[in-house]
Amino acid sequence: MTAHDPQGAPEQTPGQPVPASSTFPPGIADVTSVLFRQFLDLLPDALIVVDEQGRLVQANAQATVVFGYRREELLGQALDLLLPERFREIHRRHAAQYFKAPRLRPMGIGLHLFARHKDGGEFPVEISLSPLRVGDRLYVIAAVRDMTAQRRAERERALLLQNLSLQDELLNQAYDAIILRDPLDRILFWNRGAERLYGWSAQEALGRISTRLLKTDYPGGLAAVRTILERDSQWEGELTQVCRDGRLVIVESRQALVRDQHGQVLATLEINRDISERRQREREARALLAGHLSLLEQLFEALPFAVALVAGEAARLLLANQAVRRVWGAEWPLGQPFLDFLQEHAIVVSDMRGKALVPGELVTLRVLREQRAIALYQEQIRRADGSALPVLVSALPLRVPPEALQGELLRQLAPGEPLALVIHQDVTPLKEAEELKDEFISIAAHELRTPLAALTGYAEMLLRQTERGHGPPLAPWQREALEEIQQGTARLASLTEELLDLSRLQAGRLQLQRLPADIIPLVRQVVRRLQQTTERHQLEVRAPAEPLVALIDPHRLEQVLSNLIENAIKYSPQGGPIRVSVARDGDHDGQAPAVLISVQDHGIGIPRHQQGQIGGRFMRAENARAWGIEGTGLGLYLARALVEQHGGRLWFESEEGQGSTFFVRLPLLGEESCESPENEETTTAAPPVGEAGA
Repeated sequence: MTAHDPQGAPEQTPGQPVPASSTFPPGIADVTSVLFRQFLDLLPDALIVVDEQGRLVQANAQATVVFGYRREELLGQALDLLLPERFREIHRRHAAQYFKAPRLRPMGIGLHLFARHKDGGEFPVEISLSPLRVGDRLYVIAAVRDMTAQRRAERERALLLQNLSLQDELLNQAYDAIILRDPLDRILFWNRGAERLYGWSAQEALGRISTRLLKTDYPGGLAAVRTILERDSQWEGELTQVCRDGRLVIVESRQALVRDQHGQVLATLEINRDISERRQREREARALLAGHLSLLEQLFEALPFAVALVAGEAARLLLANQAVRRVWGAEWPLGQPFLDFLQEHAIVVSDMRGKALVPGELVTLRVLREQRAIALYQEQIRRADGSALPVLVSALPLRVPPEALQGELLRQLAPGEPLALVIHQDVTPLKEAEELKDEFISIAAHELRTPLAALTGYAEMLLRQTERGHGPPLAPWQREALEEIQQGTARLASLTEELLDLSRLQAGRLQLQRLPADIIPLVRQVVRRLQQTTERHQLEVRAPAEPLVALIDPHRLEQVLSNLIENAIKYSPQGGPIRVSVARDGDHDGQAPAVLISVQDHGIGIPRHQQGQIGGRFMRAENARAWGIEGTGLGLYLARALVEQHGGRLWFESEEGQGSTFFVRLPLLGEESCESPENEETTTAAPPVGEAGA
């Protein structure tokens, strides 16, 4: 039993901690013993004890954290100290009534309560009350819980529900049928596109087994499709299904598994596009082919995109299908040079930013001059009537011997004239869908910022506070978990910034702050920084002694260089040398002087059949996935857009299994331009989708 002095306070024995001062009377000195106080200090909620006069007679350690006062600043003070001024009068009345009829009052009974911090700020709380009678004296124990974080979480949850509702509405705006199925093939989501295609309302379809409802005929059987889905997490193909009215429809189906973080299948997303009419047209075309025209002529005319065969550096038209007139909005006579055709009909070809292309930039002329394939290059056709048509242009140089061309085509060709096939594809529907997707990406990226910042902040705070000795030490597994949270949120933050850059790029809001700068120190700075991230790679810089000054945005060019060198490190998992070279270019061949930067690695390389796709959004090589190398496929797309906005060009050479070399060519600043230090601000929009060899 604890001994007390004549005033009722516990006597101190050697080695015994001195208890904090208290206004408790002698009759309850044991209650306020050191052991009991230590127990109270372990409680997660703030605990205060109030007497009938409304004075604070005890407070635990969490109370000092919640309210910001030291314990000695609280004890003996009126409870009004912890209350917002506007609530003090009503609280006195309630307290008087409570002491007349004390009772237990738990938390969470729906009251909206607020407390006051030492700094004057208010915060929401929940409070539970419990009467404590010691002798003839009555006290109230109040447990106070700071609800700031919970209220914030509730607001975030409401915002998330709002965003989910918006996403639901966006999916309903899609023309395609979008269906979400659970692992038992029960329908969880059925958009308006599905209602239009199949005839069942969402209310009728939800909960039904989709394969039974639609009587789906899978190519090779349902088991084969499920096997592919389990292996690849996605499947594409054609399905035959039955509508509510008994009609058979052929759909182009894309299906993907939705998995949780542990790899367990949560649902299957299915997007179906009705291609029944297209298939019907193809069947009719094949029947017509067999009865009337040759195979080549029928296929040529049935293509849904414009195909033109052009010859000579002036791109004279030799052969065209009917879609050429639809795309250009005018008749292109056989034998007429391309530029003459454009001028005659007041047609302007521009890039997707609306900048008119000069003749040397037109794909139709470039393919004949450069004699290399150009794939999926974006152009915009502006016709004389003011209409604009976005197109994807692909061009292929043809090396056909003269004897392979017959009749009129042969007579139009001069010996040795270059020949090329040029395809213009109307991508208006794709652009609309792309804009919808870009809007969703932008919204998602912005919404990710706040929770990521919270996760990062709390993880860093826990690690930092523990290192400073605040709170109990972390177990090794706890520290590892927090560090993994830090690394994961850093990766997500990087992805979020890439998505935001992508959104700005698509909206034409990605601005450059350009100024004259020497390229070489910037390259060396990036290489030094990235060398510290790897021990298995040896980064080497080769550069001339003289400066190479260009008009650049240093931050954005550093982003480009970092992406290329980080890719070289990432796609060289075995380690080895990485050479970064900087050289002056263009003086010897009559071109404008430029700086040529190359990044060479000896890693896994890029498969030849995929090289034309690399550089597109979210495009990654198959062998990268086989090696387990992570990535989004956005970095190179953004890098090329930034280089092109600088007036430069980015391309690469690669051999699978031997490595890759990426090149960046930027125009140098002229002697007279070096004298002007003024910044130049430029804005970029989306670059071409892809180009072979770039």
